[in-house]
Amino acid sequence: MPAGGAVAVVVPNYNKARTLRACLESIYAQTHQPTEVIVVDDQSTDDSPTITHDFPCTLITQPTNTGPAAARNTGARHTTAPLLFFVDSDTALHPDAITNALHTLHTTPTPAWSKASTPPPLYDDGPVERYRVAFEHFWRRRSVGRSRAATLFAAALIPRAVFDEVGGFDERLRTGEDAEFGTRMPARLRLVVTDTVLTRHDDVDRFLPFVREQFGFATHTPMVMLHAWRRRNAGTGMRVNAFSPTGLALSGLSLATLPFVPFLPWLAPVWLALLVASTATSHEFLRFTYRLRGAGFAAYATGLHTLLYALAVLGTGVGTLRVAYTLARGYAR
Repeated sequence: MPAGGAVAVVVPNYNKARTLRACLESIYAQTHQPTEVIVVDDQSTDDSPTITHDFPCTLITQPTNTGPAAARNTGARHTTAPLLFFVDSDTALHPDAITNALHTLHTTPTPAWSKASTPPPLYDDGPVERYRVAFEHFWRRRSVGRSRAATLFAAALIPRAVFDEVGGFDERLRTGEDAEFGTRMPARLRLVVTDTVLTRHDDVDRFLPFVREQFGFATHTPMVMLHAWRRRNAGTGMRVNAFSPTGLALSGLSLATLPFVPFLPWLAPVWLALLVASTATSHEFLRFTYRLRGAGFAAYATGLHTLLYALAVLGTGVGTLRVAYTLARGYAR
């Protein structure tokens, strides 16, 4: 474990003018002050880079837009502290986030990183965002205390030696790069989720961007899992607590049944039963949404959650076809 608590904060940024100031303000308000703060701008087209001029941070501008993986790697290369704390530019830390992350890191038997649990949105922009933040908060809280539970870098602390050993992020990926990073974690290391490192996150707040984001992530998941399997490290770092396997299976069956309903009307009750059953597998989360915001929000969350499962199934199907094509091309050569 690195001695002391010298922490370098790395903030990848792309068009986050709305949230970057709140992010940097929260970093400089930490009870444990970082020794370095690096903002890596990924060729933003808004005025977010100018916000950094009001803070004593270092701004690095990528020569081209290359994605969050490359931005994080660039930031890490420009730091010297033995501990790296990655913070997304749409995330604001609670004042004791770094202090609590250090405590978790130093009390874990083997090098680890700690993950943030997310309370209400940084800026509340409507029901889609409320659902997204509620779901992220719920499944991360369920992961607390479990090793190898998740790798999301909205707010995560990791020793530089571990980061270098793993090899940084795969810069070919534009999404799912954090999960892929976890597949390369050596088996002797632990990934620790904690509910003491808290953030507020500004998430996707419109329906169509939500659909695109979730479908895109699902299409990349099979390739990440293939990488994990090849390293005999399958599942490490994946969002193992986010979805119920039974729920995904039932959702897949309901999607497979739906095209036949117009021609075989007797299948309609079967389709509906499968749909209800897939949603029912998330009853704990739906009860949580009821306690959080009442019956109206719980009903809305139920609809979006059902859609989320369908997107996960469809996206995974597309991703699986891509993997099959990749493998076929490899065998052909």
